[in-house]
Amino acid sequence: MENNNYTFKEICEKTGYKSSVIRYYEKEFEINIPRDANGRRIFTQQVYEILSLIKKLQTDGYTNKQIKKLLYNNDKDQTDETAVTAGYTEANEKQDFNEEILKTLDSKLDEIKNNIQEINQNVNTKERDILISENLKLKMEIKQKTYEIIELKENLRYEKEKKKSFFPKLFHK
Repeated sequence: MENNNYTFKEICEKTGYKSSVIRYYEKEFEINIPRDANGRRIFTQQVYEILSLIKKLQTDGYTNKQIKKLLYNNDKDQTDETAVTAGYTEANEKQDFNEEILKTLDSKLDEIKNNIQEINQNVNTKERDILISENLKLKMEIKQKTYEIIELKENLRYEKEKKKSFFPKLFHK
């Protein structure tokens, strides 16, 4: 075993834990971390290995209570048996839990697919309705412009007649 010492920052980087987590685990798992004359923690290789083991066991699905039993149970045979039994039970529970989650997720995915299909149908219906509505608006505008044109033509004809009637009146008098 190497006799390396690590700073707080180095141990955080190596283990992937935040400093607050390491301080918590120091109390939770009763890890004896030596301190220097100024009271700063000195992380030895042994402390690093304990923190790494805790991280590995957590990744494997063990609870802090189970990890404590594994770390501080001095009877090796009993530790191995506990770990195997706990691991097997945990694995079965995890598998059952994962299967239940997968079933739930599948049903939710089917529900989402159905909702998406309904939305697509509604969108197509809404798009069609919007197009019909816009088409009707355009037809109304064309009709309005047609009336405006008719009115302008009538005004123009009236003005032409007015001009025609003015000249003959002048010459007759």
